[in-house]
Amino acid sequence: MTTNYYSSSAQHPPEQTPTINANTISRLAEIVSRTIGFDPERIGLNSIIRAAHEAQAYSKVSTIEALENQLIDDPKCRQLFTESIVVPESWLFREPKVFQHINTLLCQRLQKQSEVMMLSAPCANGEEACSIALSLLESGHSQNQFHIIATDISRHAVKQARSGLFSENAFRTIDETRKKKWFSSMPKGWQVAPEIQETIEFLDRNLLDPSTANELTQKARGGFDLICCRNLLVYFTKPARKTLIQTLARLLKPDGELVVGAAETVILPTCDWEPTGPLTFRLRKQAIESPLVQQESIQGNTHKSPIQTQVESSQFRHANSTISSDNTTGIPTASPEIFREVEALANAGDIENAIRLCQESLQINGAQTDLLYTLAILHQTAGDFETSEKLLEKAVYLEPRHEGALLSLALIAKRRGDTTAERRYRRSASFGGLHS
Repeated sequence: MTTNYYSSSAQHPPEQTPTINANTISRLAEIVSRTIGFDPERIGLNSIIRAAHEAQAYSKVSTIEALENQLIDDPKCRQLFTESIVVPESWLFREPKVFQHINTLLCQRLQKQSEVMMLSAPCANGEEACSIALSLLESGHSQNQFHIIATDISRHAVKQARSGLFSENAFRTIDETRKKKWFSSMPKGWQVAPEIQETIEFLDRNLLDPSTANELTQKARGGFDLICCRNLLVYFTKPARKTLIQTLARLLKPDGELVVGAAETVILPTCDWEPTGPLTFRLRKQAIESPLVQQESIQGNTHKSPIQTQVESSQFRHANSTISSDNTTGIPTASPEIFREVEALANAGDIENAIRLCQESLQINGAQTDLLYTLAILHQTAGDFETSEKLLEKAVYLEPRHEGALLSLALIAKRRGDTTAERRYRRSASFGGLHS
């Protein structure tokens, strides 16, 4: 998402890119954090600087410093600034096992209800939404049995999604038979079949805007059965993450499920969310009944410069762990650098190398429970539940109060029909560990 594409509005970028002073960069970064929730340290300051120069070329202001007022007053300039920072990149059936679970879930629901509602956000160029629709149609369901709302902050991406055209890169995990059945070769790419496109409503929206949540609530008519929000939380600041997670919780039906990216499974608070499948979660009962779904969005410290804010260490760790953050228990933890590398690989879909990196670090110190848990989740993503279970059991042996590992073990036990073990793991998670 940090790779920029060039909007058609900026046909004449500046010939030179003069240095921007630190205070101006800090204020621009503040605008990014406040308006679209991105953590400047995660997307890179160079992305913000390049976006500022593109917006300057569009607005024709003489200096970057003067651009700040334009970003506040001119919606078109602000949108170009945003478009220059984000790049929606995905492909059809990204992580196929996730789509297998999604299809099974939705088919089961359609046995009990006449229609299912889904949200794909961010939707990129429509790859995810089209994959879900294609799966349901292949399963024998009709167009009037499901509706998908797909949103993205990028108007460029939404325009492309509405066109229904995909490049060859979008087909990296789809076979030729399926491709030729549902897509037609065109001079500018591959055109998706109308019966797929007609089930999707594309909207350009900012998920952090309260009006977007209100609009989506009305469109969902009682909540979404499924929300796919992959590879967005990982780029957000901590306050923006909390706001978005609360919004997603409100938008879901009480038994609805949320799909996140491989690098985001450990961002969701494990006290509120329980795993149901590969990268898929639902709200625990006590979370539905708690203020989580009703409380107002957290107001971040908007006066503190993101440039001056230290990057949170170990952001790829399980959230809301019962172990104190100062590590007074003496349990070894992996370095933040390792987690950032693993996170980057997982977010890029390179699960194999993310697993390899975890394994290399664990060879040096095999008692890093946070890394064991991460490695277990990565194996689940790859569909290897047997290896995942062994890693989770080791994590719980080393850290009996590891709630994320206990809930993941409960999911695996449920998959094989072991209800006794499932209840034991869930009870242990509720009471703070197997040895409590």
